[in-house]
Amino acid sequence: MEILIPGLILVALMVYASTRIKRTAAAAFEAETVETDEFIIQKPDGFLNVIGPDPKYIFESYSKDFGTDSPRVRMATANVIVDDRSIDDVVADIDGEITSDISEVIGERHYRVIEASRTENEIDFRTYNKLAEKNGKTYRMEMVVLDEASEDFLHRAEAMLTSFELK
Repeated sequence: MEILIPGLILVALMVYASTRIKRTAAAAFEAETVETDEFIIQKPDGFLNVIGPDPKYIFESYSKDFGTDSPRVRMATANVIVDDRSIDDVVADIDGEITSDISEVIGERHYRVIEASRTENEIDFRTYNKLAEKNGKTYRMEMVVLDEASEDFLHRAEAMLTSFELK
């Protein structure tokens, strides 16, 4: 009896902690607005905003889902890179075959949206890039999506790309 009560308390604490961890992890993948001094992005449901991204990025995110044909590869990744080069120089370095190149204006800022396809390690990807210049620097949001992604998933990924705006 003396061991039973502490054992039950320990099990209850473990269940409570497990539930809290699961709830917190699920909340991290909910839709949210990511806003910095430089840009704003609407992160859709199913993507995680990486806190403390790789130093080469000012924003980094990835999907909760993995590929079915490539179970070790995330369905999508997104990042924002700041480059000292011009938009044309950055576009010249985009990997893959460019399938679409569109210009758009949001507010007073000009953006260039480029779609490309590429293959790495026998896995097909679509890349979406949204570029704009500010203060002599090029900001590039790159979204890399597995080619096998469903239409619903593509719509969420494209919504995230579309929401990217410089301040």
